[in-house]
Amino acid sequence: MKSSDIMMIRAASDEVEINRNELAQRLGTARGYSSELIESCREKLMKVISYKCVYIRIPVQKPQENVCDFGFMRVGSRYLYNNLRDCDEAFAMALTSGIAVDRELAKLRVISQAEHFVTDALASAAIDSFADYAVSKMSNGLQCVPRFSPGYGDFSLEFQKPFLERLNGHGLLGITLSSAYLMTPVKSITAIMGIKK
Repeated sequence: MKSSDIMMIRAASDEVEINRNELAQRLGTARGYSSELIESCREKLMKVISYKCVYIRIPVQKPQENVCDFGFMRVGSRYLYNNLRDCDEAFAMALTSGIAVDRELAKLRVISQAEHFVTDALASAAIDSFADYAVSKMSNGLQCVPRFSPGYGDFSLEFQKPFLERLNGHGLLGITLSSAYLMTPVKSITAIMGIKK
């Protein structure tokens, strides 16, 4: 496994502003809505969250229509192919908010369904917000297309495996995969983000 080209981005909990629109959508509330429960859950989450991202910059080859070859994996996907239509390079990334978030959610599932629901929504919005934060750091002025993750459209979840192997997701981020290709910690993301020509 080639690891010398893997870069890492870390962020403290207070460096990443949770997108309130994303949070409102996940909670099913009006934009900008807040409450004592939400703020209490946010404070607890911020104490356990640990943002980390690993990424590489790779060439993108398109040997035939609807096929993208990244060197470490070859993907047949019409949606991914269209997403990367104007790209010869891409960033492959894996991100997590850490296993302590999973433990907090497991604890709240037993203690309080309301706190569990709110904290789960906060944690989901938080990892998406961290993804935006990491993207802004790695792109550094480059023009990029929106990130695209396994599990969307016809980009199969099975590609989580070569993704995490290439990025050393287990060693560097502590991410493991289930037999159904679901990640632990749960609040983790893998994605390809094309760099425009």
